[in-house]
Amino acid sequence: MFLTVIIAVVVGFLLILAMKKTPPPVSHEQSAAELGDGTELALSTLTLERFDMLCRSLLQALGLDIERSTKAGNRAVDMMAVNPAPIIGGQYLVHGELLERGEVVETVQVLALLDAVKGEGASKGVLITNGFFSDEAGKAAAGGPIELINGVRFWELLQRFDTKTGLSAED
Repeated sequence: MFLTVIIAVVVGFLLILAMKKTPPPVSHEQSAAELGDGTELALSTLTLERFDMLCRSLLQALGLDIERSTKAGNRAVDMMAVNPAPIIGGQYLVHGELLERGEVVETVQVLALLDAVKGEGASKGVLITNGFFSDEAGKAAAGGPIELINGVRFWELLQRFDTKTGLSAED
């Protein structure tokens, strides 16, 4: 009996060690995204200051006025933005999450922004990242007053609104 318990504990520890060496699962959006032009690498090497500036530029190009902006740690920014347009305007909570290459935004971050949107009475939340969202994070955002912008879409929006990024030779 004692030997069985010892063997089970040892096998359990070995499984835990093996799981730590396994990379996190790739989300569907991450596996489908292929920029192929070096943009993914450029977005993955951003500093927080540069990421903050790109987020601000995009929001301003979209017609939003940024009321306040704060850095949340060394890998995130929080902004309060307002759309001054009548009828469709309102207050937006924007959270930017700067990820290391291979990381994904998890469900907990999406749910935290949803709670903040409800708590502040904002019209909508926007979560911008230079990376990707886990599949569960996408499901958590479905139907809520939140917009998820992954690295690919972030880059496309920056290009669409002619925001000078300094990330490629075309700018």
